[in-house]
Amino acid sequence: MKHKRGMFALQAALGIILLLVGAFVLTADEVKMVSGLCIGLGAALLVLGIGWFIQSFIVSAAEDEEIKRIKAVEVNDERSIRIREKTGYSVAKIMNYLLLVFILTLGFMGADKPIIIMACALIIIELILVLFFSNYYAKRM
Repeated sequence: MKHKRGMFALQAALGIILLLVGAFVLTADEVKMVSGLCIGLGAALLVLGIGWFIQSFIVSAAEDEEIKRIKAVEVNDERSIRIREKTGYSVAKIMNYLLLVFILTLGFMGADKPIIIMACALIIIELILVLFFSNYYAKRM
């Protein structure tokens, strides 16, 4: 656990360094995008490092192992697997309709044809993926 705490502290320190570099070193207009990237990554690393560092003091090693064991059982539970499958199917079905509405909206707005064709390609790719994975899992199960 102490090794992990060191890694979390190092991650937070790296986040602070990236934040400072993005805010004070990269100030020219030519590197404004890199500055924003450094600030964003630095903030994320800092917050995650501090959060995990604090969590390592709150959750003991025994509790951590128990949580991992319970999570492993939950991930492989048949009921949870079926719930994830149904959720994925429902989300894909709803996204299909949203993509169709998006394509129609692009058409009515008079968007360029390549943009509409790329959006239509997403639906075609989804159809191909559904066929591929249906065939794959039908043979596997």
